[in-house]
Amino acid sequence: MPNLYESRMTSEKRTTYRHGNVRDAAIKASLTLVNTESADKLSMRRVAEALGVAHRALYNHFSDREALLDAIATEGFHALAGAVANTTNQLTFVSAYLTFALEHPHLYPLMMSRPHATMSETPPLQKAVHQVITKAMAFFGQENATPQENRRAVMKVTILLHGGIMLRTNGILDVDGDGHFIDELTKMVAVP
Repeated sequence: MPNLYESRMTSEKRTTYRHGNVRDAAIKASLTLVNTESADKLSMRRVAEALGVAHRALYNHFSDREALLDAIATEGFHALAGAVANTTNQLTFVSAYLTFALEHPHLYPLMMSRPHATMSETPPLQKAVHQVITKAMAFFGQENATPQENRRAVMKVTILLHGGIMLRTNGILDVDGDGHFIDELTKMVAVP
């Protein structure tokens, strides 16, 4: 699995701790844990244990578990934005998006679980999400459409992709392999 973590420190908050950069290390350790099992099992104690620090040390950097999950989701959206960055049309965008989601079966649901209110209160997360939306808008929006129509077009594609991914990863959708799944969903989404 590719390393999804890239440091995104801000000067507004304290970023170091006596054991090094605990915030960045906690996000990196959390991504490693989430890449191997469901985010439901992620706890502040497990992350602290992986870092070798007291779990209370994490509260210097994250107000609670939800704030840690927001930070993980932010990194996930940055990685997804990177995965779709070089796409050139609807087909390559859909393929890159689906490939990312299938390669990260625990991280992707965590990313999609963040409530809209959380995103508006967490500017780094909101910015990361908008990187993906902006790329989708380039392929699925129409030059002569209203902003609402373009928003609906991107929502339609996102809902179809997300629904397909959830059906596939939960074993409900019977398709011969990920490649065939990606081909079929691409045909459903891409405008001829």
